[in-house]
Amino acid sequence: MMKKLLPFLCASALALSLTACAGTINNSTADTASNVTFTFTDSGVTAAGETDTGYEIDGTALTITSGGTYTVSGSCADGSIKVKKGMTGVTLVLDGLTLTSENTAAITCGKSSEVTILVSNGTENSLSDTEQNNDDNYPENENAENAVIKCKDGSLVTLCGDGELTITANGKNGIKSGATTDEDGEASLTIRDLTLNIDAPVNDAINAEQLLNVESGTLTIDAADDAIHCDLLLNIGADGTDGPTIDITNCCEGLEGAELNVCSGDITINASDDCLNAANSDLTDYDFTMTISGGTIDAYTSGGDGFDSNGELAITGGTVVVWTANTADNEPLDADGTITVSGGTVLAAGGSSGMGMNLEAAQPYVIYGSTGFGGMPGSTQSSLIAADADFTIEDADGNAVYSGTARCGANFILFSSADVVADSAYTLKAGDSSTEGTAQSGTVSTGMGMGGGFPSGGQKPDGELPEGFDGQMPNGEKPELPDGEVPEMPSGERPTPPSGQGGPTDGYAPAGDSTSDTTPTA
Repeated sequence: MMKKLLPFLCASALALSLTACAGTINNSTADTASNVTFTFTDSGVTAAGETDTGYEIDGTALTITSGGTYTVSGSCADGSIKVKKGMTGVTLVLDGLTLTSENTAAITCGKSSEVTILVSNGTENSLSDTEQNNDDNYPENENAENAVIKCKDGSLVTLCGDGELTITANGKNGIKSGATTDEDGEASLTIRDLTLNIDAPVNDAINAEQLLNVESGTLTIDAADDAIHCDLLLNIGADGTDGPTIDITNCCEGLEGAELNVCSGDITINASDDCLNAANSDLTDYDFTMTISGGTIDAYTSGGDGFDSNGELAITGGTVVVWTANTADNEPLDADGTITVSGGTVLAAGGSSGMGMNLEAAQPYVIYGSTGFGGMPGSTQSSLIAADADFTIEDADGNAVYSGTARCGANFILFSSADVVADSAYTLKAGDSSTEGTAQSGTVSTGMGMGGGFPSGGQKPDGELPEGFDGQMPNGEKPELPDGEVPEMPSGERPTPPSGQGGPTDGYAPAGDSTSDTTPTA
């Protein structure tokens, strides 16, 4: 197996002292670091401060050539900022900057650079590009970087501050972070503290190849594809912290990484595919993992799985509420490996039967609903909860252990919390309907061919049939055909058995037809 990456969380805080000085320099080049303030206009960039600082100005293009603190403000319809390859100790302070770049990234952090992008307290800033910043659609554009903020291979970039930054990605991605390479060194992207709004109507809002830490801040995301994606390790929040507030209003997939860890935060996801996904199609023989240890996740998908892991899925803490629309081949919780629940509060609901759910639960849970006995194909059960309906889960004394509003119709619900006691009865109430279930712990498999669909709370952990079930239909009766009639075969003929084998003859009458005087022949 490919060795899993060790989680990497940046814990250091930045302490910056910013000083603005008078003076103006145009078309300047210097080689040493100091504090400089730049102002963008449509006609150019002006610099104020000490003159012996490492930067280059070419029209409306600013290049940083040395470490130091650089404050940028103003407005420009076609400008850019680039930190040169290998530069370390660079801090870009966005102090009321509105910057659009027509054919490249608004901000580029070069290979092997170490850059902090600090959004100044109380300021509003905006970065955007155009459709030309996409070398798939504009292969002739050699300057295309496929992102509004581009962090190249081996770059260590922190995006932080107490201000607000709005990114509009008309080219491809909102923020793109590169890979770790032998030549360029380690790569990571860390987001902390700031208010970040990303509109990505073409592709991903945030895309990283190596390591992505979303530690804190307030993020609002609308993306055509993934909202927050990392090829390898994606960390949301950190143990012992409040974590970020993430509101994903629209996306294909919400959070995606080969190793996906949610430690803290308040996360809302509206997706058309998987809300959370532990996967990477480019990796083989890899230990994919998804771990939820804290925070609050409220997730809904109209056409995918809720949580989908190509390996293991573990819920050890936090609050998880996930809804999947009534699509037969998608589940609220899905894993190629084992799903473990050992803590937290979990409500997983959807239109499917929970197919593919191999559950190991140290914490008791209760299951309601199914797609019929054993999850057999083609069998259905009425929805337990209709979309937008208020519902409660109550213990035997009538005390609510959970209450909420259904995001979609559901015929499968799994609920687990520290308040649930094994072998105790719990009743799901929605409107005038109620469904009883018995809490259990241990191992259970639900869905196709594995039970998990008994209204009393799923297949027993030992694989036995529910008490009192004798394999018969209710009341021992067989289902009747419409109007009691037997359907006609094409042209009114009966099927003919293979030569030499028994079967019905032309005169064979269906069972129960006392008027027939013929019998099957050998």
